[in-house]
Amino acid sequence: MLSLQDNLSVQYLIELYHKHVADHLTKKNKKIGITAAVVATLVYYIHDRIFKPPKELRHIPYQTYYSFVGSILRQESLWESYRRKILPVMDDKDNDGIYVRPFDGAWNVMVSNPAHVKKILLNTAMLNGSAWKAQRKLTNPAFHRAMPVNLFGDLTLELFQVIDQANGSVNFTELITRWTLESIGKAGFGIVFCREEKNMMSFTYTSSWLGFEFNAISQKDSKWVKTYTVINSGLSNPIHFLFPFLDRYDSIWLSAKRRYLHHQMDLFLEMIDQVILKKRTAIERGDSENNFLPEHEKDLLTLMIEGEMRGEGVMSDEELRSNVCLFFLAGHETTSSALSFAIYRLAVNPDIQQRAREEAIRVLGDEPKDALPTLDQTKQFPYINQIIKEVLRIDCPVNRVIPRQTSEDFFFNNTLIPKGSLVCVDLTAIHHSKKVWSDPEKFDPDRFAEGGEASLHDAGSGMTWLPFSMGGRQCAGMKMSLYQQRIFLAMLLRKYTWKLPENSIHKNGTVQKGTFTISPVKMEIEFTKRY
Repeated sequence: MLSLQDNLSVQYLIELYHKHVADHLTKKNKKIGITAAVVATLVYYIHDRIFKPPKELRHIPYQTYYSFVGSILRQESLWESYRRKILPVMDDKDNDGIYVRPFDGAWNVMVSNPAHVKKILLNTAMLNGSAWKAQRKLTNPAFHRAMPVNLFGDLTLELFQVIDQANGSVNFTELITRWTLESIGKAGFGIVFCREEKNMMSFTYTSSWLGFEFNAISQKDSKWVKTYTVINSGLSNPIHFLFPFLDRYDSIWLSAKRRYLHHQMDLFLEMIDQVILKKRTAIERGDSENNFLPEHEKDLLTLMIEGEMRGEGVMSDEELRSNVCLFFLAGHETTSSALSFAIYRLAVNPDIQQRAREEAIRVLGDEPKDALPTLDQTKQFPYINQIIKEVLRIDCPVNRVIPRQTSEDFFFNNTLIPKGSLVCVDLTAIHHSKKVWSDPEKFDPDRFAEGGEASLHDAGSGMTWLPFSMGGRQCAGMKMSLYQQRIFLAMLLRKYTWKLPENSIHKNGTVQKGTFTISPVKMEIEFTKRY
């Protein structure tokens, strides 16, 4: 239904037509003229109602729908789009760190002012979802208990074998994608066999008893690597993001390639269902093969099911499946991208790479043999941790947190955000803001040193480093991801030195891909063994 203002606009166009056009047309041309006027009115209406934000949000600077769609269709990387369109607006001294842009078929109020961000992430008016809170009762304790350092170390040794066999440059982007896929799969719901070795208990991780095994590191063409790659690629297709009706299974527009993707997704979900069923049955019977494990080495699915049995919460198989899939998609893509960017930053900053290597050697020793960090040793890498944090600031794999809907009218200073608006923290804008960070495009891990720039931010009134979000909706996998990255980087630094090849496409800065999750394109790295 047209609003009063829309009706007045249409009436005004009709009056203009009768006053200035109608008397000059023949009878035949009048029909054409009327048709043209109707079409023009519809075009105006569509332009005003669809391609612009709602009128109640137009007092805020906004990115037009044309600009947003054009950037996607040009396959412009997210960073290129921000550098060209968003950051100049956000860095303007008169801008309060708020703008509006289209996302997921809706208009979102994007926020990069740290003080406003704090309101969003901590305000109860924006913590939506009783179902989400109920599920968090199981997922949060599971993530806090799980810390499989032995698993991450063993898988890193397996990756070393692939690097050594390559005997030259390695497509690191592709290799780390397989490593994180394997580690996420096994940390999520892999089980463990035990063996005696030199009077020490060690663990070998597998999930073959569940009818599922990735073999992602050693076999780049394994069944589940191919399946997951197809699904992940399809989920990032911008055309179906812009026009979701094209992706309906019963749509006549669904291509054969897209139907194949749906089939692969069905297979993947069926595999997840079988894993959950077998895992739940085994635990309920008391014959789970990882009962002997220390709590921190158990997989997440086991911990969630055991928590449910202790009365910590209730989660249906469908909810378990949703959480496992979310863990896969969110944890795999973001961690592999973060490590790819970390390897790049260390390759082009050899002084920082050497300083980090000295820390790894100081903790793990310099004997010419591989060493796996213990849980306690993973807490002794402050400089490597600073590198990880700086990578997640300057090369954050995700650009925003999940939007929240305001349950009441809301104000950022004097700017009204109406009830029902979607509000979202813009991570890229805040992490690259000249108002927040000094020289934001410089890679400087010392920002996160004790007494450094980031600690001064922490003492202030806002939030400035948010790759995992903050508050009640903070990423449950944050702790595990940071441990995973510390273990991998410490072991890699101790084993190899590395640099970009002379002909690298990234020698003048990373060439990136992705509209939603960002990663470097085919990053070749030359590794040299230290022992």
